[in-house]
Amino acid sequence: MNTPKTVRSVLFKLKDLGVSAALCGGWAEEAFGLISPREHKDIDLVVEADDFLAIDRALEAGALQNEIAAKRFAHKRAFMFLDTLVEMYLVQHRADRKVTSFWGDTEYVWHDPLVSAVRLDGIIIRAVTPKNLLEFRRSHRAHQPWRWSDPGSLVNPI
Repeated sequence: MNTPKTVRSVLFKLKDLGVSAALCGGWAEEAFGLISPREHKDIDLVVEADDFLAIDRALEAGALQNEIAAKRFAHKRAFMFLDTLVEMYLVQHRADRKVTSFWGDTEYVWHDPLVSAVRLDGIIIRAVTPKNLLEFRRSHRAHQPWRWSDPGSLVNPI
């Protein structure tokens, strides 16, 4: 079941693997009070890194399991964790900007600061700021979500 405990567990698991992730999506919106508490179907995260190499190696080594191969894109990795879908967006530092390159060719620039601290179920975690959460949701169509069904958009495993 997808609960705050599941969110904490996946964040701690990634931290143990040396991956700095921050909460995004519905759980972050709930933590900041932008939406009312509700059931969540997944856990969305952002990973600030040059690439997904650490995640890919953890998946390959079995430290993270149950990758969703149909969601392996230039900008995203996904896996199941405690029966919950976890989706991670890559945020890269380019010059003085923080960027997600959807499909490898569609650039989305995040506002600075990208993340801030927020309390979720009694603990402080890092989450994408309310300004970024609202803008990211508002600009969803610009991310070209229909391309997820294009097999040409998939990135092969290492």
